[in-house]
Amino acid sequence: MSAGGRRAPRGPSARELTFRPVDPSRWPDFEHLFEARGGPKTCWCMHFRRDEHGRTPRAKGSRKRAMERRIESGIPAGLLAYDASDQPVAWCSVAPRETLVNHGGVDLPGEDPARVWAITCFYVKSGIRGQGIMSRSIEEAADHARRNGGTSLEAYPVVPDSPSYRFCGFTPAFEKQGFVEVGRAGLRRHVMRRPLV
Repeated sequence: MSAGGRRAPRGPSARELTFRPVDPSRWPDFEHLFEARGGPKTCWCMHFRRDEHGRTPRAKGSRKRAMERRIESGIPAGLLAYDASDQPVAWCSVAPRETLVNHGGVDLPGEDPARVWAITCFYVKSGIRGQGIMSRSIEEAADHARRNGGTSLEAYPVVPDSPSYRFCGFTPAFEKQGFVEVGRAGLRRHVMRRPLV
C-alpha cells in the first residue's frame, strides 16, 4: 500500500512486454538486468554452459566474460523481456540443447538432437513477479525456437514447493503450455517436452 492507503501500482503485465533475443547489440541490456539489485550476477546464466575451453567457470567475473564471449560469437543464449519504457525486466534462457551441458535431457526415437532446443532458467525482476511472465516467456521461447529451426522444446522444471532449482521454472506452468513429462533429471527436475512442428 502507498502512504495514502491506496494500493501501489503494479509493474507491466506479461502481455505488455516485448521479447527480443540477446545478441551483441543487446549485451548492455543483458548486463544491466543481471547486475541490477537482486539480479543473477553470481551465475551469469552459465550454470548449464561451458566456456570456450569446455570448462565450467567458477568465479563471477569469469562467468560474465564467458557469457559475453558466447553472445559475441553468435551462440544463441536466450530472450530479454522489455517493458513499455524499453527497459529489460526479465530473462529466459532458451538455446539449442547441443550448446548446453548435458543435464538430463532425453533423446526421443527418430528425432534430430541438433534441432532440440531447451529452456534452462528464468529471471524476473522482483517488483513484477506473479503476473504470468514465466508463462509468457515459455510462449515466446517456443516461438523463438521454432523460427530458428527447432522441432522440439525441452525444459527441466521443478514442482512449486521444491527447495532447489526453482530458477528452472515450475511444472504447472509448462503443463499449461502443452509440455509433457518424458523423464527425470536428478531428484527434483522433471524433463518435459513440447513439439514445435
